[in-house]
Amino acid sequence: MMRLCAKMLTISWKEKSIYRFDYFIGTIFAFLYLVLKVYLWRGLYGGSGENVNGVVLNDMIVYSIAAGFAEGVTKTSVMNDLNNSVLNGSISVHLLLPVGLKKYMFMQSVSRNVFQTVYRVVPSVLAAVLVFDLQADIRPGSLGLYLCSVGMGILINFLYHFLFGSSVIWFRNSFFLNNFNSVLWNLFSGALIPLWFFPEKLRALSELLPFQYILFEPVAILVEGKSPLEVMPVLGMQLFWICVLSGAVTFVWRCGRRKLMIQGG
Repeated sequence: MMRLCAKMLTISWKEKSIYRFDYFIGTIFAFLYLVLKVYLWRGLYGGSGENVNGVVLNDMIVYSIAAGFAEGVTKTSVMNDLNNSVLNGSISVHLLLPVGLKKYMFMQSVSRNVFQTVYRVVPSVLAAVLVFDLQADIRPGSLGLYLCSVGMGILINFLYHFLFGSSVIWFRNSFFLNNFNSVLWNLFSGALIPLWFFPEKLRALSELLPFQYILFEPVAILVEGKSPLEVMPVLGMQLFWICVLSGAVTFVWRCGRRKLMIQGG
């Protein structure tokens, strides 16, 4: 399994390295996106003092940069990949793979993210850290817990998108679901607005969804400097969502394989 994963990573690396200019431009835009968010928060804090809901401006800058890293690492295109593979018939080849479609697509997603992290996410984050001269008190323990939580967020995000991407078997095209999920992700994950600033009812609704455990909670571990004891409930909820989504994916995929109609051949 590890050998296959390493092979896929190598293939993905060679494939993506062909379009180096695209990734160079992507890195610049990723950096500009971080800069835009930081200056947006600076502008909002400028008229409201240094403390809003117990969160200071420096914490929001750290949050924006750490969230940019987490967002880039957890990103997945599995919903589009499933949609396209069913529409063009290439899923017939994927179903013959000995590792199973879900494992194959997860390894494919991880290999893409490794490349994007090295060439796009890390450079843009490092540039943002240097430009804004952060005064962040980040503990090594909190950093390790943050990375562990981000790793679990990768799995949650993949399983969620694979689950709803499987709807292409019934709808024949899940493009509308992709747009719908994009709205939910931006609203409830904390990618645009941290959940610290959510009104009570909206925050209660977010507790029923997995999105905050993909991005907001991992980043909050780093920003708030949580201890291992404080992080345990977060990791527990992440494990809960991994189990729930894994069970749902297994059930839906078993039902879907019986109904699968390949439109490309």
